[in-house]
Amino acid sequence: MRIVQLNSSLSGSPGMLMKVLSQAMDKQGIENRMLVSKGSTSGNCIAYSSLKEVKCNALLSRVSGNYGFTSDHASARLMKLLDEFHPDLVQIHTVHGHDFNTETIFRYLKEQNIPVVYTFHDCWAFTGYCTHYANPACSAYQTVCGNCPVYHRYSWFSDHSRENFLRKKEAMTGIEHLTIVTPSAWMKDQVKTSFLKDKPCIVIPNGIRTDVFQPCNTDVRKRLNLGEKHIVLAMALTISKAKGWDDLLQLAELLPEDYQLVLVGVPEQAKEQAGKKIIALPRTADQKELAELYSAADVFVNPTHEDNFPTVNLEALACGTPVVTYATGGSPEAIDPETGASVPIGDVAGLCRESEVWAEKKRQCTDACRRRAVMLYDCSVFSEHYLSLYRKILAQ
Repeated sequence: MRIVQLNSSLSGSPGMLMKVLSQAMDKQGIENRMLVSKGSTSGNCIAYSSLKEVKCNALLSRVSGNYGFTSDHASARLMKLLDEFHPDLVQIHTVHGHDFNTETIFRYLKEQNIPVVYTFHDCWAFTGYCTHYANPACSAYQTVCGNCPVYHRYSWFSDHSRENFLRKKEAMTGIEHLTIVTPSAWMKDQVKTSFLKDKPCIVIPNGIRTDVFQPCNTDVRKRLNLGEKHIVLAMALTISKAKGWDDLLQLAELLPEDYQLVLVGVPEQAKEQAGKKIIALPRTADQKELAELYSAADVFVNPTHEDNFPTVNLEALACGTPVVTYATGGSPEAIDPETGASVPIGDVAGLCRESEVWAEKKRQCTDACRRRAVMLYDCSVFSEHYLSLYRKILAQ
């Protein structure tokens, strides 16, 4: 069995998951390659493009409006690498925008009759432009995209959402052996209302390293001078309404005096906006440091307005910390009645109320949180699901 994985880079959640799968394949003696369009490479990872070229293609797509249909030179190099390795199966992760020309690569995969497993980390594959369509709410993808309300995010001059949608539809539906994987049941439901509704689609939740993210002793409370205050932890994934920035600012005002909102990932220019009621910490990629923060927290809050299956929820659970989130996308699927709660999107008062409830229950539910993470979301479980799928597809 020879497997090639495609992703934009080795970084980010999809990049991490790609590396986890590659390591699992190495252990089982499966030949595999990771092909990325930018960033650092190592071992069996090869870059077929560069950050400079990706930026040039980004500029071209914003001028032309053809988001996902540029990158011709990168596509040619990618096809050459695929020819050299001759894979039995190609696993696609996040490769939209400026990584390759969607038409060119999918036509190649069709002509070579290579089975494809495509993991949808967002909704881009079946829309004209957007990765999510919750804000503003839009269901045009269920018929045909057009008159896109957010096209200006992707194209400076004109709306090509209809054209892009139809080109994607032709490219992706033309592959006979295409299997779609979604990390959440919510995303699977979205796929079943799209032009890909007739393609096989299964749910495999994302995985995390539960040997890294686990309950641990920490001096976070002492370092932050929090005394006996309850710690409400949140991540500033982006400073945007979509990820709940405004909601977190409101939450800080509503929490009782004996509660402290600690927000990780706040850029320097946003610290003043965060205000005095929030402890704003910078972004960190140190997983040990993150595990200590999760472990010190009494509750983890994720007020995301649009999401597929947030990894941060899984990391908090693995560290024994309950999760409170909005009932949006696949975010609430990470928890059950023993490990957290969800409230309607935009209900900041409800977010505050449930944060207090679960912060008080932290000690009683730590074992349940940890157990759920290990049983359902450990990297070994994640990898075995994927490798079993590959074997099944190739056996057929």
